[in-house]
Amino acid sequence: SSGSIGYFATTNDEVSAVKENIKSILLTNWGERPMHYYMGANLREFLFEQIDIEELRSKIEDRITSQLATWLPFVIMDKIVILMSEDGESIPENTIRILLEFRIASRPDISARLDFFVTP
Repeated sequence: SSGSIGYFATTNDEVSAVKENIKSILLTNWGERPMHYYMGANLREFLFEQIDIEELRSKIEDRITSQLATWLPFVIMDKIVILMSEDGESIPENTIRILLEFRIASRPDISARLDFFVTP
């Protein structure tokens, strides 16, 4: 959206800002950020992998966990669910759906959810 403060919508609370930061980290591929080559989860590399589905889920979860621990250490991950086209017809082929439940260390009483897709 555009407005008097710029072209992007802003967040109004801490949880919304953290959701956007998580999404930004997880949808960023390696090499996209100058001076921070390995910033981001580089999840697109997993879209066309021909390996066991459970091994793939494990690799994706490890990548998410390590990147969030590196770049957003104040985020406490409670649950990570990784779904692919094999899990249901609602997910297109070569797409990964990620559902996260998390808390912020400074606000452990507030739990939040984030649901998004990684597509080619």
